[in-house]
Amino acid sequence: MARKLAALTFTDQVRQQLMFLRHPEYQYRALHFYVTGVAEPWEFGPEDEFEFNDETGVLVVRDGPTDEDGHDNADVPEYVFRLDSIVACQLV
Repeated sequence: MARKLAALTFTDQVRQQLMFLRHPEYQYRALHFYVTGVAEPWEFGPEDEFEFNDETGVLVVRDGPTDEDGHDNADVPEYVFRLDSIVACQLV
């Protein structure tokens, strides 16, 4: 029996979930990331900034957005995940 292949990559699926998280018509409040070796999910909100780097295979998440003047949010906490260590993500 042939298996069905996913039409979207994992990072494309996460980007799609971020779109739903940030859309005002939906009532989602957070995106949970389940990571290998960690019992509880990491939780991020719609205001957090996500940067996917497919070349290096990492996801960088920063607390809060870059400000309106375009200044980097370098002084805020930054979380780096290897994409291959994320086993699932869920809108809540």
